[in-house]
Amino acid sequence: MTFGEFKKPQKSNQLEVFDDELLHPSFDIKNGVLCFGFRYRSSNLEESECFVVAHDGSAYVTDKELVIIKDKPYHFEKRNRKLARIEEKWGVEPLKKFLDDYLSAKPITPPQKVVETLVATAKRYIELEQEIDYYLLVGWIIGTYFFPAFYAYPFLHIKAPKRSGKSQCLNLLAQLCFNAVKARPSLAALGDTVDAIRGTYLIDQADALGRKGTEELLDLLADSYKKSGGKRRVLSLDKKKGGREILEFETYGPKAFASIKELPEDLADRCLVVSLIRSQNNFNDPDDSNDDWRSLRGELYKLALVNHNFVSSSYFIKKMEYRQTPNNMLGRSLELWLPFEIILGCLGADDMVAEAKKRFLAQYGFSEYEPSELEEAVIKAILERLGAELEAVLTPKEISGLIDSELFPPSDSDKQRAAKVGWAIKKFNLSSEKKSRTKDGVRHLFNKERIEGIYKSYFKTDTELALPTSAFIDALPASQIVVQENGASF
Repeated sequence: MTFGEFKKPQKSNQLEVFDDELLHPSFDIKNGVLCFGFRYRSSNLEESECFVVAHDGSAYVTDKELVIIKDKPYHFEKRNRKLARIEEKWGVEPLKKFLDDYLSAKPITPPQKVVETLVATAKRYIELEQEIDYYLLVGWIIGTYFFPAFYAYPFLHIKAPKRSGKSQCLNLLAQLCFNAVKARPSLAALGDTVDAIRGTYLIDQADALGRKGTEELLDLLADSYKKSGGKRRVLSLDKKKGGREILEFETYGPKAFASIKELPEDLADRCLVVSLIRSQNNFNDPDDSNDDWRSLRGELYKLALVNHNFVSSSYFIKKMEYRQTPNNMLGRSLELWLPFEIILGCLGADDMVAEAKKRFLAQYGFSEYEPSELEEAVIKAILERLGAELEAVLTPKEISGLIDSELFPPSDSDKQRAAKVGWAIKKFNLSSEKKSRTKDGVRHLFNKERIEGIYKSYFKTDTELALPTSAFIDALPASQIVVQENGASF
């Protein structure tokens, strides 16, 4: 460039923005579009991929990674994801027959018949406490073929003593749920099952999730019951490769846990509990030979392809109705219940919705977290210390000195007692602000209004009645059940 020549300035506000839509290649529901992705054997030595796309009352198969719908480009975000084999899940010929029948307007199996068939199938393999439990279980199974349409999807907790059929129930779910995989709880399994194939993650012996060293996985799982849990980046230390790797997981998806004991609290209050009975019946194992599982899964694929738009729009409308209805379900209980109401109501079991709702509330009550005596005593001690003051600065050590010593193990030192109080402060988010540390430990600023609000959220006050028990809820007519809880807004 010679003296006096100037380069033409570029416009600094010109950015190229990707405005197309991305679809998960295994399964997605977005903007009235549903897609299922499969791989299949196209030759002796080669596998190919195909995508079943449904929208606006039509359905077709494509092997392209880009489809145009209403002038909008949709890209299948494949990355390194390996799709499920269609031969194992449904079958090429059944898929072709469905597409031919659907496009020629031939009758499809009515949703109500699909529901009843699944209920009858479940009864052949497991025994549940009540008849309505089968409909809740089947509603959850069907929902695994619709879950991207929901803002949140509940976990399923199969809780029972040994030899009560927990593994049998998981095996049944493995045959029927969308892309189900039974695996040990690990980051690798989470990536392979949830992120790669958007599958239903089935965890047996989930009691192990409470052990030391599982904190990171628990955090991921606890947040994965709703879409806002989103993607998570995790640092993986690979001893074999001798290095570090950043892994990105999509975590939202259906998950079922089987255990003898209670789940860790952050998982428990996101679950519907299904209680098994140790049956006297000699049930068959739900292996590949006892039922035509591919045919049953085929009915579920068809149910989703035909009804996804109806389910999505009904879900949106029902959310609005609940928001506008005073003194009704709120917070997490509503988030977790709504998929059941939509699935059962839209797909042929609307007469079971009221009873299912009553049962859901009774069973969900078992999974909600109940604070310990010590945790309640910590909050009460802070309130008593505040008295008429609006704010006070206290240390865990000071608070522990205000609590009845019988609530601590006799062997606990003053430091251990203070540590337990500190954990309760952190757990319930009691502190409004951390102050500088002194010789007595970290100081916390406590606000009276904040502490009173937290106490009312978790504990009954002297003027409040005790919370209804599960047995009490079971005895109520479904029309009388109204729940209001403090929790995440919905």
